Amino acid sequence: MKGIRKLSLAFIICLSFGCKQKAVIEEVIIPEKNEVTFFVDNYSDSPIRIRFFRSIADSLEADYYAYQGKDTLYIPIYQPEVVLISHKSIYSDTLYVAKGDSIRVLLPQSGEAFQLSGGKKSISTSSSKQAYLDSLYRFYTISNNKFKPIEINSDFEKINLGFPLTLNKDLLKTNPDAFNLLVEGLLDKLSEQRIEQEGTSGLSDLNELKLDLEKRMAFYRLMSLLRWTKSQEIRSKAFSSDLFTSEFIINSRFGMGYFQNFIIQVVLEGKTDRSRSMEYINYKEAYDKLPNHMPEGELLKLGRETSLFKMVEYKEPYVEISDYLNEYMMTYQDSTFLEEFTEQFLLGYEKQINEKVGLNLLKADGSVIRFQDILIQHKGKVIYIDYWASWCAPCIEAMPYAEALRKEYANEDIVFVYLSSDNDQSAWKKAAEKYGLSNYENSFLSLNHSNSEFIKALQIQSIPRYLIYDANGRLVEKNAPGPKDPSIKEMLEKYIEAQD
Repeated sequence: MKGIRKLSLAFIICLSFGCKQKAVIEEVIIPEKNEVTFFVDNYSDSPIRIRFFRSIADSLEADYYAYQGKDTLYIPIYQPEVVLISHKSIYSDTLYVAKGDSIRVLLPQSGEAFQLSGGKKSISTSSSKQAYLDSLYRFYTISNNKFKPIEINSDFEKINLGFPLTLNKDLLKTNPDAFNLLVEGLLDKLSEQRIEQEGTSGLSDLNELKLDLEKRMAFYRLMSLLRWTKSQEIRSKAFSSDLFTSEFIINSRFGMGYFQNFIIQVVLEGKTDRSRSMEYINYKEAYDKLPNHMPEGELLKLGRETSLFKMVEYKEPYVEISDYLNEYMMTYQDSTFLEEFTEQFLLGYEKQINEKVGLNLLKADGSVIRFQDILIQHKGKVIYIDYWASWCAPCIEAMPYAEALRKEYANEDIVFVYLSSDNDQSAWKKAAEKYGLSNYENSFLSLNHSNSEFIKALQIQSIPRYLIYDANGRLVEKNAPGPKDPSIKEMLEKYIEAQD
């Protein structure tokens, strides 16, 4: 029976009366939990990230973090999933998990790799057809040994992708027929249907995941061939495949990736701006052009919602985002989306966000105060400012030390103030709750961080950043030590004693 597991319990009535009586078997139905449990022992000084690949229609959070020490994460899951377990100094590991799984993740202090138990490290071997496609793809690609192996490093991951690949153009000239077989084989994979198994409602869950992964690999291989050849034929066939029916793309685990490629390659015709510090994709233009490429319906609506979220990610002006949001609401009148979007990206605080004078701060209860009010309110006390964000790994690493410092000086004339530069209000609230700041009266979200002349004057271009104001409200330390630095106590005591 799907969704439950049966547990047979034998109650043996023997006790002091002997064991001649028969066992009584009672069947107890225990609901299966729609979650996977991660038991984490992290003995490093940096967080472990557990990243799920989610579908375009899935609103669940896709990234989870475990910091120093022991942690237990209960993550909702409704179908088998691929998870990437990563750390900034350890090569990432992939696991395949299903609901009800319990995974143990150990990272020793001096470890060079994760120690994992539970889940699956691999799923069933590839079919002969898949093996044929793999060999053809390798046949037409070559490693460029002139460059270093591609290694991704960030605050949360380290991935070695090997040497960059490119198309063997000489081989393509001499063997075009085999190349065409490769393209057709990859396109066939995108349209491959699940085969119903006798006596079941479909493929086993893990085999279904295997097919989804093969489709995903086929799609991104086609995107590589498209990038190398600029073939309009590959583009048109790939994006007119069964992969892009509304039902499939909305329900697919990897639908968001397919859909974003559709926006870039079809709607924007492959145009991106690489002249900036990060590749820029014009989702305002995408929003305007989407109706030219798909009829009215759920997929177009999702495309417009995706474009709105991406506008915020690329830090488009809030006034322009508001204009697009108004246009969206005129079309769909979706109050649920409006509430989520406004809550997440602070459009309800438009005036405070765009203000250049001073610093506007959002409190957990939704009210707004000015930074100057904090200085006035706490005049006569030293003020230690901690500028941080939920996505900043060094900021998060310092939080346990910040809490210890706050407790140590609880009876002194000093106030610890936490200012988050998050764009996403919900991310700030979740992080604040995790680190004991949700009910702390001096924890705020900086609304106009990007526009404030105050921030520009202080040259706060990276975080974490720590400031100290003396008892008279004067900024005396523009680059104070962080809470992990032993010298911070001596500095704080110097300004506390100066009040006496």
